[in-house]
Amino acid sequence: MLDTTDNAAPVGRREQNKIDTRRAIADAAFDLALSVGPGSFTVDQIAGRAGVSRRTFFNYFHSAEDALTVRTDGFLELALEVFGRMPQDEPLFDSIIRAFTETTRMEGLSQHGELFRMADTNPELLRAQLHSWERAEARIVEGLRRRLGADASELYLTALVGSVLSCTKAAMRDWAALTPHSAGDPGQELEGRILAALTMLRDGFSHRTIGVAPASRA
Repeated sequence: MLDTTDNAAPVGRREQNKIDTRRAIADAAFDLALSVGPGSFTVDQIAGRAGVSRRTFFNYFHSAEDALTVRTDGFLELALEVFGRMPQDEPLFDSIIRAFTETTRMEGLSQHGELFRMADTNPELLRAQLHSWERAEARIVEGLRRRLGADASELYLTALVGSVLSCTKAAMRDWAALTPHSAGDPGQELEGRILAALTMLRDGFSHRTIGVAPASRA
């Protein structure tokens, strides 16, 4: 696991309180989604479980679905931070795969997978997830532009990021279809599938089959 302590700027008490409140609301929304299903609870219920007022909820999120998808944004921020520390002379896809692996060691994928599965039965959550993916695409393009410089064309960047995200979503769909809710550690199963898909992309899809195994936590 990467140690980011030395590189992280100190966070003031007020800012840390905001971070903690945002996380508490997101956790409350996710717990309710697991227990009663997405779309079956209200903002007031989320606020009550998080111990905040309705007004405070809307200071952070626009809707219950927005509170559910915030994890995608947080995961991406962490992944881009890790990617930015990769050696400039390392092959690009090796950096992408390594950044993803390091990020999942710090923040597992179990909740992301469950939310992806829930969206299949909830149009509002699906819409919120699509917006989250769109935000992710724009931010990853910017991260790659910083790495690659002015020589990388817009077509190259958008095609590359679109391919990476398409492979990620294909892996998540495969996981959702084949991994039961009762799996021992669905986060690791999902990570293994995403790594397999990104590896296929890196290798030009030269192999029609590839082994999928839970990623190592060593």
